[in-house]
Amino acid sequence: MSVNEIKSEIESLPLEERRQLAAYLVALRHKDLAEYRTAMAGKIDDHNPENWLSLEEYDQRLAS
Repeated sequence: MSVNEIKSEIESLPLEERRQLAAYLVALRHKDLAEYRTAMAGKIDDHNPENWLSLEEYDQRLAS
């Protein structure tokens, strides 16, 4: 089934079923991002200044 076919099927669902589907998709997204959130939390909690970026380094990374 293609994405367009799925979209068409979703359009025909009653409002309550679309809400349930939306909640399910949000739950899947949270599950998919669990590893990313864990990695980011580890970086945020890093108290070692050797692993920190200066503002200049940060600007350089954003520019590239």
